[in-house]
Amino acid sequence: MLQSIREKTSGWIASIVLGLIILTMAFFGMESYLTADVPTYAAKIERAPAWWPTAPKFWPVSALWSKDEITQDEFRKRFDQVRQMQRQQQGESFNPAEFEKVENKRIVLDQMIDEALMKMVSEREGIVIPDSIVQKSIMDNEAFHGPDGKFDVNQYQLVLNMQQLTPKQVEALVRADIIQEMLPKQIAASAFASESELDTFLRLNDQTRDLRLLEIPPPSMPALPPTEAEIKAWYDAHATQYQTKETVTVEYVELDASTLPVSVTASDEALKKLYVEQKERYGTEDQRVASHILVQVAENAPAAASDAALAKARDIAAKARLPGADFAALARQYSDDIGSKDAGGDLGPVSKGVFGDAFDAALAALQRGQVSDPVRLSDGWHVVQFRDIVPGTQKPFESVRAELESQYLESERERAFNDLQTKLVDAIYADPRQLATTAQKLKLPVTRTAPFSLDQGEGIAALEPVRKAAFNSSQKVERLVSDPVEVAPNHVVVLHVVDYKPVTAIPLASIRDRVMSDLAGDRLIKAAKVQADALLGRARKGEGLDTLATEVSRTVAVVPKATRQPPSPQLAALFTEAFRLPRPAAGKTEIGLAKLAPDRYALVEVTAVTDGDPKVVTADIRKTLVEQLGKLRGDVERRAYIQAQRKRFSIDIAEDRL
Repeated sequence: MLQSIREKTSGWIASIVLGLIILTMAFFGMESYLTADVPTYAAKIERAPAWWPTAPKFWPVSALWSKDEITQDEFRKRFDQVRQMQRQQQGESFNPAEFEKVENKRIVLDQMIDEALMKMVSEREGIVIPDSIVQKSIMDNEAFHGPDGKFDVNQYQLVLNMQQLTPKQVEALVRADIIQEMLPKQIAASAFASESELDTFLRLNDQTRDLRLLEIPPPSMPALPPTEAEIKAWYDAHATQYQTKETVTVEYVELDASTLPVSVTASDEALKKLYVEQKERYGTEDQRVASHILVQVAENAPAAASDAALAKARDIAAKARLPGADFAALARQYSDDIGSKDAGGDLGPVSKGVFGDAFDAALAALQRGQVSDPVRLSDGWHVVQFRDIVPGTQKPFESVRAELESQYLESERERAFNDLQTKLVDAIYADPRQLATTAQKLKLPVTRTAPFSLDQGEGIAALEPVRKAAFNSSQKVERLVSDPVEVAPNHVVVLHVVDYKPVTAIPLASIRDRVMSDLAGDRLIKAAKVQADALLGRARKGEGLDTLATEVSRTVAVVPKATRQPPSPQLAALFTEAFRLPRPAAGKTEIGLAKLAPDRYALVEVTAVTDGDPKVVTADIRKTLVEQLGKLRGDVERRAYIQAQRKRFSIDIAEDRL
């Protein structure tokens, strides 16, 4: 392996690699390499270093790769959020079993992978999101607005309390969202459509075609019935269609924290202690309302550039301190912060920590209306004005007592759930082949399901995690009691397979009528295709549709000026085929074949094509259409960019952990 590295790298690269390996071992030791890790990721994203794009993935060179993982917990949390959203949107029509399919899980996971990719790409490209943009994004979020439609500190704190988040955590989440969408959004925003492209679109989109349609009736069934040999041959060739599904029947114990009784009561002493511990959740500190002017200069800029920016910032500060100076006007004129410039530098109420300690110290030292000396942050020099103060609030204990009590009892339920689950697991490990006895000792009810298959079940078996666990060989074959299967947060199922039915072939004699029907249907479908192809061939050789129509006892339907939108869904296949055909040459027609059903076809003849007229579209509509086409192109380019980035990364997806 080391010889391979030596052969594939030059001397200086090998020296760097060896140095990095030595540093890695110095920090982490050999144990981290000798200890076997059990992977728990749902997806793992890796990329070779930019300076060595062909670096191999084997250890120790793999230590140089950029890595990110989407854990099972992160995936389940996002999937649960999507499930809840779909349940709210679909109401009673929501199908939990259908939603749990792997296809839906992959859609959610792929979105998370794209987000992680964009974050890694942005970090590699050195993209930094200024604090002011994060602050503006928070202030623009409607969830934090009051009744007047503006940012409201109390509403902001209320939402944070409900989500059990601190301001710094919210800012980190917002920054992550912005940075992972920055590049795709910029690519999408840069796309546009030209006027000539719009004209081409209008000519094609508004195009009409004159059509003649001939529906071909299904052919007659073959005169001779299938022989016994043909029936047997069909049955043997389609054996998988004529067999029972593999099924299991399980007994299970369900533990759900939300339904567990709680024997304790919440005393005032316990609730007041909880109130003190979480006092910041029920109040806000005083917040200073500030404006700023940014003179942008990179953190690692040459000294001369930084000094020049500082001189400019000092000059702006001096102008802002002059009697009658309009700070907002100066911000619109001089500020480099695109997020607040047009608003006169307005930052609104500033939470401590958002812009860093230096900014907080400068703002705290000001009196109302005063302007600070330039303050150095990562994105440049800031001139800060203190405009007003928003007093902090604190909810009294009595006003949040009910919430504290609910939280306390919920915590007790979770504790009871964990204790009971631990006892259940310990008992199962002591006797892994008995669930009923274990449940009886713990006074837990045992429920038996109806037989279910790997892809379908009712009740608790409608949940895919339960079905997957039941069909695990340890449960299905060895009949061991399963480990707890998590079906929701603080909600698990422990199951024991009590009956197993393998896949078995259904005797031909038992389903002879069904096999005969299937064979007859297949013969009819094949005969219909042969008949349709023969008529299409004759039409393309010059026989008119009217002649063919007489032969099949049908009439030709004439459809003048057909548009791309069929008048009914039943005609979709006909119109799709009509607009798929090429434009006919002068004095000629084009003929195609549309499939209406497995055993029904129609001949489609295009006799004339009339392009749409771009001149009939008004200027306002043209402007709207150009914008829409630009957005469509931008979305295509955004998705293409993400797909191109995917090819540059190594992505490992663990579907068995979803």
